[in-house]
Amino acid sequence: MIAIITTILGIVSTVLAWTLNPKRRLYAELDSIYKELEVLYEKRDKALQEHDGDTLTIVTASIIKLRDRKASIFQRLR
Repeated sequence: MIAIITTILGIVSTVLAWTLNPKRRLYAELDSIYKELEVLYEKRDKALQEHDGDTLTIVTASIIKLRDRKASIFQRLR
């Protein structure tokens, strides 16, 4: 009976530690940043092909902001 209780407590503590792990959240945020950057790079390339300066300015500003956020996350992971 004691073995069952300790097993359940071990499983619960492992799941809780995994859920509350701050690095896991940072890696998830990095993943979403990379996905957003991929979309923005495609929009930037399309704006360059169409010589659309307004869209290019907006997309470039978004790319810069995401790159800065990515750099700050990497600093936190060190």
